[in-house]
Amino acid sequence: MSAAPKLVHYTCDVGETGPTGIPYTFQMDLTGPLATPTPNATVVATWKIDQPAPAITATASIPATGRLAVEADMVIAGVPLPSPLESRVVDATAAAASATAGQPLTPPPMLVTVTPTATGAVTLRPEGFTLYLNSGTGTGATDVDLLDCTVATPAEASAAALVINVQTPGAPTTGPSSTPPTTPPVTPPTTPPVTTPEPTVTLTRTKTAEPVKTNQIEKTPDGAAATGGGGDAGPDARLIMFSGALMVAFAGIGGLVLRRRTATRG
Repeated sequence: MSAAPKLVHYTCDVGETGPTGIPYTFQMDLTGPLATPTPNATVVATWKIDQPAPAITATASIPATGRLAVEADMVIAGVPLPSPLESRVVDATAAAASATAGQPLTPPPMLVTVTPTATGAVTLRPEGFTLYLNSGTGTGATDVDLLDCTVATPAEASAAALVINVQTPGAPTTGPSSTPPTTPPVTPPTTPPVTTPEPTVTLTRTKTAEPVKTNQIEKTPDGAAATGGGGDAGPDARLIMFSGALMVAFAGIGGLVLRRRTATRG
């Protein structure tokens, strides 16, 4: 288990006689044990101070016997601990190594040991630190401060804290919550809306056939046609013809009567 490295702003004094209140930005990297700890087990965490900006450099050359060391404060809190809140000083010293003036210096990683007595969460929060140079061993060894830093933004230090979960043996490991696969919602079948048919209006149009026009003459013109056909007799002409026929008939009858009388006399 580990906390994601976080940037924390600090205010530092450079050396023992150098400028003070210089802003620095360090990346705090805290990691815990890989396995989930159980009550009464010793838990070891690692605290690294990485990538300072601006870079920490040696103000003078460092002999081969020189050792870079760091001493830091850490706040340890949690119910599983014998003391729910503790401010502890942790330190670390790097192997002896020489360095030239202006060479970047990296603080050695520090180890933090806690022993929880019950289940619960333990929080390790980084605080201020002092980076110094140990000139060697023996009676002539001296410590020279390089940087003395305090946290400028407490909220950033809290965000960089490492949380260690202590559980009973066999308990499921506490980790990122897993989201079960989501079942797509079942959509009920949609019933098509009932539509009322609109009344159908049927229009019937009756068309009367017009008489077919022919080339025949509907009315015989007055007078006789050149083909010899007689014209149509009107009502007055029929009366005259009928009267003429009667006169001819009477004349014939009268002639017969006269002939008979003449034959009788002779």
